[in-house]
Amino acid sequence: MKKLIMIIVSLPLFFVAPAFAQGDDSDVIKQMNTQWLQSYPKRDTTALSRILAPDFVMISPTGKKLSKGDILQNVLTPDQQIINVTIDSTDLQIVNNVGLLTAYTSFVLKDKEKILKGKNCYSDVYIKRKGTWVAINAHVTLLELK
Repeated sequence: MKKLIMIIVSLPLFFVAPAFAQGDDSDVIKQMNTQWLQSYPKRDTTALSRILAPDFVMISPTGKKLSKGDILQNVLTPDQQIINVTIDSTDLQIVNNVGLLTAYTSFVLKDKEKILKGKNCYSDVYIKRKGTWVAINAHVTLLELK
């Protein structure tokens, strides 16, 4: 009887624990998103390498398919540098071991000697592999560039 009472009393923990885990996962993915964006002005390929899965694929605003290697190389391009990125809003959905983050950002970039300001939106797909979140896919849409 005592065992049955302990099981019944413990049942809510089985339902609450995943909610806490998802909350932690949400924080991790949002932090990764921030680190990802901050890596561009810093030209931090180490952070990007950690965030992007080896099989990562991005569709650029021009429709070009880019690999992880392409992204790392683009960050170091001397003629173009992102000066600043601000996250305007984010939305995150997590189902099991898949996270879909949709965000809107404002940015300032230097293209050769010209300073440009813009806005974009993007969707990133994260997957939890062996207990670690990594980005496996992204699709970026340019909304404005002045």
